[in-house]
Amino acid sequence: MNRDHLALHLGFYLASWGMYRGSSQLLQNDYKVHIEAVDILNDYNHLRCNQNYEVAVCDLPEILEIIKELSIYYNKKHGVTPTDTLISKIVLGTLGSLPAYDRFFIDGVKQLELKSTTLKEKSLRELFKFIESNKEELKILKTIYPQYTQMKLIDMYFWQVGFDISKGKVI
Repeated sequence: MNRDHLALHLGFYLASWGMYRGSSQLLQNDYKVHIEAVDILNDYNHLRCNQNYEVAVCDLPEILEIIKELSIYYNKKHGVTPTDTLISKIVLGTLGSLPAYDRFFIDGVKQLELKSTTLKEKSLRELFKFIESNKEELKILKTIYPQYTQMKLIDMYFWQVGFDISKGKVI
């Protein structure tokens, strides 16, 4: 696919996850705002997670670099605030190497008394530590849901915990 086509897909993906609503500066741009972001992501294509590859703590420097490059690009080029939610949804949807740091995910993380609530190095190290300490459970989940990356499974788990909290369900 060419970069224009990939940018269109990224724009629709982000719209489907609510990133174009309300006061989002993305709303003031068309899908072409994502063309150079696609180029950045292509530079890190080797970190794309799949059934045979998952990112690990050793990939953290490059993950932090992706976060930095995308944040600078959106902020400086287009005046779009590079929130952790926006950047993590982009990385989850394209490379599968981060969970989406949205409200429910963060609430779920806090419920389990983890401090992995930002896209900063210390926080992401804690996330990888959680993954390592739950690797057997994740292996089982991967056999049930082979289409999902490890980070997507983590995303879904913490999102559900956060959603249940919002509905007053006791965890």
